[in-house]
Amino acid sequence: MSPAVSPAGTRDCLGFNRPIPDSQVSSSLANGRVAILEAAIGAVSTGNHAVEKQVNRRPQQTLCRPAQVVGKGYWSGVENRVELRPGPAGSGIRFVREDLGGACVPVSLSNRIDATKRTNLQAGNATVEMVEHVLSALAALGVDCCEISLTAAELPGLDGSADAYVAAIDQAGIRPLDGTVTNPLVVQSPITIEAAAGDAVIEVAPPTTAGLRVHYSVEYPGSPIPPQQYEAAVSPACYREEVAAARTFLLEEEARKLQEEGVGLTVTTQDLIVFGENGPLENELRWPNECARHKVLDIIGDLFLAGRPFFGDIVARRSGHCLNAEVLASVLEAEARMSGSM
Repeated sequence: MSPAVSPAGTRDCLGFNRPIPDSQVSSSLANGRVAILEAAIGAVSTGNHAVEKQVNRRPQQTLCRPAQVVGKGYWSGVENRVELRPGPAGSGIRFVREDLGGACVPVSLSNRIDATKRTNLQAGNATVEMVEHVLSALAALGVDCCEISLTAAELPGLDGSADAYVAAIDQAGIRPLDGTVTNPLVVQSPITIEAAAGDAVIEVAPPTTAGLRVHYSVEYPGSPIPPQQYEAAVSPACYREEVAAARTFLLEEEARKLQEEGVGLTVTTQDLIVFGENGPLENELRWPNECARHKVLDIIGDLFLAGRPFFGDIVARRSGHCLNAEVLASVLEAEARMSGSM
């Protein structure tokens, strides 16, 4: 799907603030200030009636049949044959490395490992790389139980979006799992996590809608990436039409440096958005605020490391994978405190 360029408006509004590279965010977190105002999460009875009204405990869902996506990893250049398979009730999302004898890597924040500009997981000696796009598609379309078979470590980069994964899920179909119910992670009170320099922040608050709402703002002062914002109440329909096709992006000098280091040698300017001095190189934006939309796509995928639906409102400025993981960790810790398991 290649959606037509839509004007800024409706859900879109062009505005401010630039995402910094994840490596810088990680450094800022390591040396900086993390402000946690406090959160509490409820799974069954929260005690917060205003929040409980927003909780929709639907049945767990899985795929009707397998579907495949094939492509090369951005970082490695290695082809990977990805098969999305139905999963049994309560199984969650898990990756299976067929090239490692069926080694399993469950989707869990505890399995996340540090990586530059992407989200990687590891269990034992098995790793999976750049998982955020497939997880984003599964989360947004409401697939709770799925086995993801891989023939290599890195997920295909494709066109830098989640569009191919959405198409595969739609081809497979989605069905409810009888006798099950989801256990959403529901934000009860605010959390703010800020990088040391104050130039990257992500805030979560109790949901104002039955699900996840995200507002993201982007600004790279002095760069060809235009200031922009995007906001959406995430639903399958909204995701398909407004988020899934938003592609990853980087600056020309960043792309050149990576290739000089031997990374991304098979990637071209047709495979993602590379911004030169005058805008995208040999490519065109699908929306004026495509960069902000892609950051929302990433947030949806990173939050699905919880392994269940996330209910809350998010406002993020220059947040990357590292800050997304930090705020999820704080939400999960608050839930554990509330349940007395810590």
